[in-house]
Amino acid sequence: MNLGVVRGTVVCEHRATELTERRLVLIQPVDEDEREDGRPVVALDPLVSAAEGALVWFVSGSDATDALAEPAQPADAVVVGLVASVRGAGR
Repeated sequence: MNLGVVRGTVVCEHRATELTERRLVLIQPVDEDEREDGRPVVALDPLVSAAEGALVWFVSGSDATDALAEPAQPADAVVVGLVASVRGAGR
């Protein structure tokens, strides 16, 4: 499970048939203090509610396909939640 900030949407001229009706977003992974942590990733947004600047919870790799109702869809990253706040050590 990862935290990330939505930086925008991804518009494709051509895409796999399984992704035709799916929204894609560009996510910048961040740490628990919302500092950039790695390279941006493109993720499916089945919630269709992750606006630019939103803090999201996303999964990647095999967890991404497990998170989808139709696991045959090609996905390397999927938004699974909108984060309201992060609490814990040092917060």
